[in-house]
Amino acid sequence: MMLNIRKTWIFLSLCSMTLLVFCFNASSQYDREQEIFKRVRETLLYTSYAPKTLNETYSRDVYKKYIEDLDPFKRYFLKSDIEEFEKYRDKMSEMFINNDVSFYHLTIDRLYKRINETETYVNDIFSTPFTFTEDEYFISDEKKREFPSDQAHAKEYWKTYLKYSVLQEMFNSRKTKDSLSQDVEGDNSVNKNKEEKPKTKEEIQADAVKKVKENLTEYFRQIKLRKKADLFSIFVNAYTEVFDIHSTYFSPKEKDNFNSTMSGKIIGIGATLQDIKGYPTIKELVIGGPAWKSKQIVAGDKIVKVQQGKKGTPVSIVGILLDDAIRLIRGEEGSTVVLTIEKKDGSTKTVTLIREEIEMQETFVRSAIITDDKGNKYGILYLPEFYVNLENNSKGRDCSDDIKREINELKKQGITGLIMDVRNNGGGSLSEVVDITGLFVGKGPVVQIKDSDGKIKVLESKEKEIAWEGALIVMTNELSASASEILAGVMQDYQRAVIVGPAQTYGKGTVQTIFPLDRFGMTDNKYGALKVTIQKFYRVTGNSTQLKGVVSDIIIPGLMSYSDIFEKSQEYALSWDQIAITPYTIWQGTPKIDYKYLKSKSEERLKGSPYISSIEAAGKWSKELEKINKIPLKYDKFMEEMDKRRTQGKIYEKETAFDAKIKVEAPAHELIKFKTDTALKAKREDWYKGMKKDFNLKESIHVLNDILAKK
Repeated sequence: MMLNIRKTWIFLSLCSMTLLVFCFNASSQYDREQEIFKRVRETLLYTSYAPKTLNETYSRDVYKKYIEDLDPFKRYFLKSDIEEFEKYRDKMSEMFINNDVSFYHLTIDRLYKRINETETYVNDIFSTPFTFTEDEYFISDEKKREFPSDQAHAKEYWKTYLKYSVLQEMFNSRKTKDSLSQDVEGDNSVNKNKEEKPKTKEEIQADAVKKVKENLTEYFRQIKLRKKADLFSIFVNAYTEVFDIHSTYFSPKEKDNFNSTMSGKIIGIGATLQDIKGYPTIKELVIGGPAWKSKQIVAGDKIVKVQQGKKGTPVSIVGILLDDAIRLIRGEEGSTVVLTIEKKDGSTKTVTLIREEIEMQETFVRSAIITDDKGNKYGILYLPEFYVNLENNSKGRDCSDDIKREINELKKQGITGLIMDVRNNGGGSLSEVVDITGLFVGKGPVVQIKDSDGKIKVLESKEKEIAWEGALIVMTNELSASASEILAGVMQDYQRAVIVGPAQTYGKGTVQTIFPLDRFGMTDNKYGALKVTIQKFYRVTGNSTQLKGVVSDIIIPGLMSYSDIFEKSQEYALSWDQIAITPYTIWQGTPKIDYKYLKSKSEERLKGSPYISSIEAAGKWSKELEKINKIPLKYDKFMEEMDKRRTQGKIYEKETAFDAKIKVEAPAHELIKFKTDTALKAKREDWYKGMKKDFNLKESIHVLNDILAKK
């Protein structure tokens, strides 16, 4: 990818493209790994916000993380392996300094050896009929288990795991059968005389064993397809992520995927693929993409061969990793790719396509118009991530421009309030969140950033034209992180918006940049890239969102509020601190927000709410389930336990079912697209359906009503 090195982008959860020049040309794979290791170390020590001392403590932390990441469920390595590896525990720092990757090769070679052995005795276990009459248990929490002392104990673990998997399939089969029965009972068009004869317990078990065996066969097939070099990132990231959890090495493949995610664009044929028993299979076509325009490819078709250009040699992609198959299908814009397609009837045909730039629509901001039961009309903007035009060209998209355009469209349709939804938004471009803030407050400071030297810089919006001056809500949840937290925090500090969400957001208050590790950082993507934490960011008040997140003005608990997903639960997260306030002016526009009044009104509505009570009970129940680490493998006991969970889950599901009593419509500009893009229409309708059941959205609408009633 060509980079414009005159312009540096800073990314909160992801990157800025910054150049380091190295002058080394590695030839062999081993030399390449050593060179990557060296460049990662030099970059980390030179650029990291909180560089580590490469001492014994660091060494032990890296060793612990590497083993945990390599075999997280203790399924492959034996106790004797770990005892052999232990002699490297205090040498990880020394190996980092000396560019020594021998421990990586030792562990990966051993891992593949154990995987092959595991596949052998898994097949052996399947050769004997399963019985579920013994009082035995599957230990689901790996922290409660030691590594197997020998292969006999490893086989015993896998036997209990396979039994657990079969029982789970049998239970799921019962669950599916029950739901189908309910559908049949409610459908008068079904001829009940033609109902299938119920399967016996033995038949259900046979089906379950077959499915588990097929799944594991496919699992081992795919894991063995992974090249040894593909696992090098695990080794390197044990070193980087002990510096802090957001410093990460990207292999060349991972870097390409990252770039596509950040820009929301790829060059390809416009199709989503899935691996079905080794066949790259069309799952969905992008309307308007090359595959769709060809009218020769449909969902369910298998791609069996790929040819580069009209004169290239067809290469079979059956049985290779899906990621590798996709990389062969993608290429440069305007280039030709020839696909050999196997149709559902078994026939084959050759299809020639010209690759195009494809936009991943789910990356981009979308909007809708909501009308409540009182006739109030509001707009909603959902922003999945803070995407940015990485290449700074005319084809790229910046989320700030898209948001401004969507707001203008919503204003044409007479909305009186706006909801900005950043739930599940993990962050993105720092420059974009600054620009988006300006759309709501105009000029002024947005966020402070501090580097490792203690230098503080205030990033300010230069926006002269405010896109939306009316009532504003920002909806967050526990996975709103980084740039989302900057947006929520600055809107709160300026008293510009009301934040509706959980007691706190994710709690990521750090800035990352990406350094290409290649010699010139331009076209040669041989070594990948390193994402490094280089700064911490702070609200205009001087408070950090690190660990503590943003506390909502209107607090609505969610199921995730009771989980350990927050940054503060991560072992190598940076600490919280604060700096001095930077001068800023509270929003002077109208309507003014009376936070005390709004909180009081919301508390009245939420007090005694069956939905809130049930969410809190379900969250606590889920937390208690996590503590259960012994699952019975006796058939009756297993089914009794699962039935109990299922029954309780259905109770909570019923209690949290909610009708928001709102009407949701597409903005006028999308209604035009729906006439030709049926896939987009279906996706939007699914989104609208979800909003009609959204308790938090309904409370946000209530808050908007309260704001407007008091102005």
